[in-house]
Amino acid sequence: MRSLSWLFACAGLAAIIAGPASAQNPPVPLIDGPTYLMTYIEVIPSANARAIAMLKEYRDASRKEPGANYVDIYQEEGQSHRFILSEIWQNRGMAADHTKAAAMAGLAQKLTPIELGPLDTRIHQAHSVTPPKAPSANDVIVISHIDVAGGNTQNLINAFAPLWEGSRKEAGMVRYEILDEVPAHVNHFRSFEEWSNLAAFEAHNRAPHTQAYRSTVLQWLGTPFDQRLYRLVN
Repeated sequence: MRSLSWLFACAGLAAIIAGPASAQNPPVPLIDGPTYLMTYIEVIPSANARAIAMLKEYRDASRKEPGANYVDIYQEEGQSHRFILSEIWQNRGMAADHTKAAAMAGLAQKLTPIELGPLDTRIHQAHSVTPPKAPSANDVIVISHIDVAGGNTQNLINAFAPLWEGSRKEAGMVRYEILDEVPAHVNHFRSFEEWSNLAAFEAHNRAPHTQAYRSTVLQWLGTPFDQRLYRLVN
């Protein structure tokens, strides 16, 4: 039954990636360009090595699919049983095809005996991004979920502008992305940051534009401000 339910889930995911199917979806302009997938995985801690082997198999197979720009694995610092698959696909159609391909369905089936919950895949398009590049093994990766009440989405977007302008110019910035989770949740965003070292990340957090951003958005956040640090799994 798990495999059948996963096929239905993938079909639904493909429909979301492809765009709004009814008037119930908010009128968000969709970019028919790079599509960013982030899949959250949590397994029992004693099974980390098994999970990494499965994720590597998935990564290597997915990279061979048409439209795959980047497919990378990140392991959370301090919570080594948590992982994120970060993927960039050329467009939404190719991302949708990927969700129906064998690699994703196979990963879900293999993880079932060791997972603490089902795979959680979120689909995004670029809001403000630096040019993508392959990650480096020793860099500090920071992935944050940003969620505000629907009425404050534009306020959040306005607050992003000075944060983006200041952050992309900082020393030690390797990659900086603000991603919009559409069409499913127009008030949800994710940031993906890559810093050359921990000192650069710490300096960024103390920079005036970052402090101003955090002070401003606190009043609108639907969840606590939550930065999580990751390392690349080679």
